[in-house]
Amino acid sequence: MLKHLIANSPLLVLIFLTSSYLVAGQGRKPGSCRTDIQYLQSVDIEDFEGIWYMHHGMTLDNPRAFRCRRMNFTYLYVSPDETGYRAEAFRIRNRGETPIVSVGSLKFPSNCGAQFRITYWPRANPGTGEIDWNNLRYKVLTSNSAFLIIYACQNFESSSEHAELVWVYTRSENQLGWLEDMYMFILRERGIDVNQLYRIDHRQCGNYGIPPRPAGTLLVIGI
Repeated sequence: MLKHLIANSPLLVLIFLTSSYLVAGQGRKPGSCRTDIQYLQSVDIEDFEGIWYMHHGMTLDNPRAFRCRRMNFTYLYVSPDETGYRAEAFRIRNRGETPIVSVGSLKFPSNCGAQFRITYWPRANPGTGEIDWNNLRYKVLTSNSAFLIIYACQNFESSSEHAELVWVYTRSENQLGWLEDMYMFILRERGIDVNQLYRIDHRQCGNYGIPPRPAGTLLVIGI
């Protein structure tokens, strides 16, 4: 299978933003974001694109607020400066059972390895106040045919604290124990506290907002 590498550049020193807000102390840690986090230097299009189901997270929103988290990355283009995707995020708000679909643009700058930025239209607001999602840098820790791990970190401007953000996806909406063991092992190797991860509920998710396929037309030939 032909591999199409998005980027092939040295690991860069990361620059993180310093504006944020958290839900009542959730995810706060002393000190600043790590600069030694290991992430990929390139991402394969065939591994990255397509539909992913989020099974664990460590994010700024309330872990009990949403369920049925689904992401779809559609490859759009590659240029000398960047590689672009269409990103579609689906989730269901537990209060009121309201589905939310956010569509946006995801771009891998060619000189930043497996590090990307994403912008949604309209602007996605997960309830985290002043954080600047348009400029937050996301890092792909692992990307293969089985699971995808995305990492980000946010420093707090008004204190000597930071927050780590982690999203773990698999290709199946049903969680597999052996697969969970694999990605948990990788997270521990990276020095990420897996005890802070919460599990995503994928019960009663319907079709995750996917439009039903049109019914096929039955062709009847008279004899």
